[in-house]
Amino acid sequence: MRQAERRARTRQRLLDAATEVFARRGFHAATLDEVAEAAGHTKGAVYSNFAGKNGLFLALLDRHLDDQLAQVEQLAATRTSAELRANLAVSAKEQMTSGTAFGLLMLEFWLYAARDAEAKAALADRYRRMRDRLASVIADHDTDAPRSPDEAATLVLALDAGLFLQHIVDPDSVTAELRATAIAELVGGGATSR
Repeated sequence: MRQAERRARTRQRLLDAATEVFARRGFHAATLDEVAEAAGHTKGAVYSNFAGKNGLFLALLDRHLDDQLAQVEQLAATRTSAELRANLAVSAKEQMTSGTAFGLLMLEFWLYAARDAEAKAALADRYRRMRDRLASVIADHDTDAPRSPDEAATLVLALDAGLFLQHIVDPDSVTAELRATAIAELVGGGATSR
C-alpha cells in the first residue's frame, strides 16, 4: 500500500473514531487522546492529519456537509412539488432518526464558535457553501418565489435548525412530514412541473 493510501486510511479511521467519541462525550469533553485510542493510533497521528481538535471537528463537519450537499443534489433533480415534499420527508425521517447525535455536537460547536473568532469564520464559511448551493437549487426550480433564492436558502437552514431543536426536546411535536411541508412551502411550493 502506498503512503498516500495509508494516510487516507488513517485519516478515515480518525474521522470515524472522532464521530463516535465526539457523539458520546461532546466536543468539549472529548480529548484527542480518546480519539486516537479509539482509532488505534497515537495522538501524533491526529496532529499529523488535523490542525488540533477544531481542525478534526471541521473535517467531520466537512464530511457531514458533503453528505448534505449530496442530498441537495438529489432534491435538485425533483420536478414537482409533490416529488419535492416526498423526498424531503424521506430525508427528514432519516435525519430525525439517525442525526440527533451529530446535531447535538453541531449545536455545541456552534456555541463554541460564537465565542472563538477562528472557529466562527470556519463555520460561517461552511454555512455559506450550503446556503449558496441551496440558493442555486431554489433559483433553478422556483421562479415565482416571494423572496430571493439567497433569502429562501437562509430561511430553510434556520427553519431546519429550529425544527431540529424542537424535535430534541419534544419529538412528537415535529414530524418528518411537518418538516418537509414547511421547507417546501418556504421555498414557494418547491419544484415546478416544467
